[in-house]
Amino acid sequence: MKAWRGGELRGEIAVDVTFPAREAVTAPYPGWLSPKVSDALSVEGVKSPYRHQVEAWNLLEDGSNIVVATPTASGKTLCYNVPVLHTLAVDPAATALYLFPTKALARDQEAVIRDLSRAADVNSAALVYDGDTPVDERRTARKNSRILITNPDMLHIGILPHHASWARFFAGLRYVVVDELHQYRGVFGSHVANVIRRLMRVAGFHGSTPVFATCSATIGNPTELARNVIGGEFQLISDSGAPTGQRQSVVYNPEVVDPILGTRRSALKVAARIAGDLVENRVATLVFCQTRLGVEMTLRYLRDRIKKRGGDPERVRGYRGGYLPTLRREIENALRHGELDAVVATNALELGIDVGELDAVVLAGYPGTIAATHQRSGRAGRRQSPSIAVMVARSNPLDQFLAREPAYLLESSPELALVQPDNVEILLDHLRCAAFEVPFTASESFGAISVEDTEAALDYLAKEGSLSRSMDRYFYMGNTYPAAEIGLRSVGGEAVVVMDMDNDEPLARVDPVAARLELHEHAIYQHEGRTYHVERFDHEAGRAYVRPVEPVYYTTPVVHHTLEVVDVAKRKALATGEVGSGDVRVIDDITGFKKLKFNTHENLGFGDVRLPPVLLETDGTWLTLGNSLPRPIRDLAQGDLMAGFEGLAHAVHQVASLRLMCDPRDISTVVQASNEAVEDVSDFLQPAIYIYDVHSGGVGLSARAFEEARPMLEDALRLVTGCVCDTGCPSCCGPTIDNGPPVKQIARMIAVALLGHGGDS
Repeated sequence: MKAWRGGELRGEIAVDVTFPAREAVTAPYPGWLSPKVSDALSVEGVKSPYRHQVEAWNLLEDGSNIVVATPTASGKTLCYNVPVLHTLAVDPAATALYLFPTKALARDQEAVIRDLSRAADVNSAALVYDGDTPVDERRTARKNSRILITNPDMLHIGILPHHASWARFFAGLRYVVVDELHQYRGVFGSHVANVIRRLMRVAGFHGSTPVFATCSATIGNPTELARNVIGGEFQLISDSGAPTGQRQSVVYNPEVVDPILGTRRSALKVAARIAGDLVENRVATLVFCQTRLGVEMTLRYLRDRIKKRGGDPERVRGYRGGYLPTLRREIENALRHGELDAVVATNALELGIDVGELDAVVLAGYPGTIAATHQRSGRAGRRQSPSIAVMVARSNPLDQFLAREPAYLLESSPELALVQPDNVEILLDHLRCAAFEVPFTASESFGAISVEDTEAALDYLAKEGSLSRSMDRYFYMGNTYPAAEIGLRSVGGEAVVVMDMDNDEPLARVDPVAARLELHEHAIYQHEGRTYHVERFDHEAGRAYVRPVEPVYYTTPVVHHTLEVVDVAKRKALATGEVGSGDVRVIDDITGFKKLKFNTHENLGFGDVRLPPVLLETDGTWLTLGNSLPRPIRDLAQGDLMAGFEGLAHAVHQVASLRLMCDPRDISTVVQASNEAVEDVSDFLQPAIYIYDVHSGGVGLSARAFEEARPMLEDALRLVTGCVCDTGCPSCCGPTIDNGPPVKQIARMIAVALLGHGGDS
């Protein structure tokens, strides 16, 4: 630690907190539990289960749905495995469905449940059914599985449309386990909620009503999320009885190398340096990077450092998507058995895969959510040994905000995982799927949607020709099953296929919204650590044609947004303004792109883009000053005021993603003048900051932004005020113009006025 406070690194330790070890709080085995299962647990070393585990077992046995939101490494797996095995032991016809968000986690949990069922002498027939499962094993799963381990995508496209082949399994379905529930948010979560609605219809068709056991990271609204994704009522279990070792949490802020731009030393290089120091001191370390390219770069930096210090660079490995499954299993086993000194990984190792006894975690940048930060940090010290987690801050606004506001990282998470299952486009897609699986009756509701609204939606689909109504039943009319045409990670439109022109092979699939930004002609597209030049983009056919290149620059689109408020749903007052919410119409027009040099981000020029504009109907929230402006603002030129609003909008965008638990790309902000002139100031139009969902119909993000408007403004004000720059920079207000208006001061002035924190009047 002393070496990190100065010397070669020359940064600052923004946070250094040590949490003491905590003893376990246990409870006796419940009397109803099968002796075979309790004896097996004792053999496996569980002499006394943790209190929260026993609480979960009792609730599930009583038929209650549960959501377990305890910290990483608190034994959440046993919360659902034990009741499931007990039920399978006493009921030969019982089955259970396990849903995991990743294949790696599913395979890891398959081994866990098989070991425990073998020890309990219970025939669990636990089988993984995903895209990697061979054909003969798929037949075995349909015929024999009692615990089926899969993911939402396979349930959506490979199981529910063919449920007749799974009649035995669905007839006996007693439990559905949904692990890592916090992963199901935004568009993906909204789709998964509808997949669960379809699952319940299919289960009901076969005569079963399963109980749900869900597990989540410690987010701000686990019970609400469970209700919205699964439906029904849930009992929350959040008080962990698991022991913890001493944990040290550190946030390291690299030195500033360009005070005007707010640029700091590369987080990847600093993370490699810190990890190298840990490895040199025989501390088993896991390094998390945000991207696949970041993994490869950090791996090279770390290996070079270890080699120079006389260590073995082969004891450091990378781990990311794109590696073959056999290679990933090899690395997991080597890490689990202590054969590696360090692994550099993407979020592929964030979830609950057993990685053995790690002592340290280094995060090369903020992972995007506080929940993910806790998940990754919790990968160390999983055997109650002392551990350290170091987050290296990048230059971007969110990392710098968190470096100055440690309470966000160290105290309870303010994040809210949001879904909107009733988004019209998503809902209609899944109604088609549900009608294919089991025809609807006119008196039937779909999930939380009323009978009347369900019937209206079905009538709409009948009118467009997707369904046919005969008497009081609705039947699907297509030639193929609709699930095959619906992805779970986008709203509306088919994904764009990226084709490598050198081998005429598909390279990737990109959702249509992102494709316009990343795959326009002459864009530089990055994939698997390689860069490609987009030769042609056929947006009507859904194809982008690329060639590998080695450029010195990357591209970013120049997008012009025009926004119109269609309907105002809510308004509420701020100190000298208001916040509104409602339906908005946005026209996005990509007018060109910038060429920015790698590493320095120097602007190397512009290019033209010719794509038709896109109309987006979505939800929005807006912030505007009142007509009676404070004098310092009233004295500003219109252009300077607009620049200040742009700077504040940049800061609000960053902190909004923090509170809404979303990727910053899931929301967008635009500043434009309204049609209302400001009182007593001629020819002065009132600017407003608009925050909107980038997904058609919205997924609940802007609606929550309305509720969180004041806290978001408070956060944005702290972000702007706390930045080390003088007049504004990319780390707070975004890029500024040389000799332009003092954007930072104007943005702060606007925020102060909206919040009523004093200031001149």
